[in-house]
Amino acid sequence: MESTPATAKKKVAADRHPLAVAFGEYLKSVRKESDKSQAELAFDAAMDRTYVSLLERGLSAPSLLVLDSLAKALGMTMTDLMAGFEAQLPKSLRRTSVKRRVNEASLAKTGADRPQGTRRSPLR
Repeated sequence: MESTPATAKKKVAADRHPLAVAFGEYLKSVRKESDKSQAELAFDAAMDRTYVSLLERGLSAPSLLVLDSLAKALGMTMTDLMAGFEAQLPKSLRRTSVKRRVNEASLAKTGADRPQGTRRSPLR
C-alpha cells in the first residue's frame, strides 16, 4: 500500500463546495483545540454526531441556527466563530470586491455612457 506525503493536498469531491470544506476544516481545528470529540460537541450543540461529521468533511453546510448552536457548544459567540473562519480562509475563496450591476436599459434612455454615482434611478 502506498503512503501519501503529509503535504499532499486533499482532493475535493465535485459535490462539495470549497467554502463548506474550508469551514469543516476550521470547525475540526476549533473542536480539537477545545479538546472535544465529535460526540461531545454534538451533545453540547444538541445535534447528531453524524451531522457534525458531515459538517467537518464539507458534505453539508450549516444554517445560522446550527452555527449558533456550535458556537455556544464551543464556548464562543457566532461572530467569533465566523471571524475566526474568515481569518483562516484561503485568499482564493475570499470576495475582494462586489461589482455593481449596471442597468443597460436605463443608460440607453438617459444617454449616459456610465453610471452617475447616484443610487436613485435617472428615470424618476
